[in-house]
Amino acid sequence: MWRGVSSTVKLPVSKTGLGGSNPSAPASFEVQEKEAGFTVGSIETKRVRATSVADEDSLGNRLKAWPERTKDFLEDVRAEMKKVNYPNRKEVQGTTTVVIITVFVFAGFFYVVDSLITFGLSHLLKLFHS
Repeated sequence: MWRGVSSTVKLPVSKTGLGGSNPSAPASFEVQEKEAGFTVGSIETKRVRATSVADEDSLGNRLKAWPERTKDFLEDVRAEMKKVNYPNRKEVQGTTTVVIITVFVFAGFFYVVDSLITFGLSHLLKLFHS
């Protein structure tokens, strides 16, 4: 059974364990160069290319950058799809059963409420009509 990170990871209680500040030891991060990005502490981020606004607006530059941007997008989609957790047959049957039961419970509830409102309004209208 797969669980989300929040339910399986026990985080430290102190802020210093999460990278917070400690007055006796000022915060410091080591920057390590990587292939397409860089790492700060334990967080990997992508390096953003510095370009001027005028360069981005030209049609030629946008057309030249399109294949690379498309390739990067598709690589990101592939990486995110690898993270997707698909439910197995037993989980799907269990949640489907819950949904079907819930639908019938709410249908019954709304039938009762609708019947009570109909009964109340019909008697109220008879009272004013006579």
